[in-house]
Amino acid sequence: MIIRKRRLCTTIAAPGFTLIELLVVVSIICLLIAIILPVLSSARKIGQRTMCQGNLKQITYAWHMYFEDHDGMFYHDLRADSLYGGWKSLKYPTANRPLNRYLSLSDCPENESEAKVLKCPSDTGDIGTKGFSSFSYRGASYRTNILLVGQEQVGPLAGDETEQLKKLRQEINRRLPNLRYSSVDNPKQVLFIGDSPWAVQWLFPPYGEGPSWHNRHIHYNLAFLDGHVEFLQVQKGILKAGSRYTVIPFEELYKLARQVQWDSSD
Repeated sequence: MIIRKRRLCTTIAAPGFTLIELLVVVSIICLLIAIILPVLSSARKIGQRTMCQGNLKQITYAWHMYFEDHDGMFYHDLRADSLYGGWKSLKYPTANRPLNRYLSLSDCPENESEAKVLKCPSDTGDIGTKGFSSFSYRGASYRTNILLVGQEQVGPLAGDETEQLKKLRQEINRRLPNLRYSSVDNPKQVLFIGDSPWAVQWLFPPYGEGPSWHNRHIHYNLAFLDGHVEFLQVQKGILKAGSRYTVIPFEELYKLARQVQWDSSD
């Protein structure tokens, strides 16, 4: 008699995740994303800030070439602080932009892409640009110190000038005509050009506070007249003179500028 052995077929269940395990994995992934995203965002902002600083160094170098060709004289014209260079822009398509030739640009580039050196990657606009970036609206993301490149005479530095502030402005205006680089004291301390919103930040009320493009309150990329660039906090309505930085080109006016600074804080 033949006895046949039956084969017992057993099925082993494949291992899998339970619902709780899946939830734990998803939670860990979400936590990692929450940690990584701010780091990536911060790295991106730092990269944009660094690119912006590189632009400012090139622009300042171009200004030094301009000075060499113009006997060291600064450029003065209506709105020269923002229309010195760049593309033709939405607001000022016919502006004279004398710095362009020193940046290897045509006199008035037709397209934004032709003047990228004058565009800050963090430029999201500022006061008075009607929702456009400063680069699109004016042709450049950067504005100069109006006591150096601007009109030969500056208007009121505040809505309601004190006698000291008025005196300071008059003394500055007396020295501005035919101003040359060699006449500026302490170029390594004099702020020259920076993110467009900084141009109103150091002025007194009612000029509004300039927004920061770089995710730090009242901090701006700024190039000094000697060519070096820093990321600085600029206090509202403070005419700093003789410390870490100054907007005043003339050392003999530092004392008067400090008196204005003290008066403004009273």
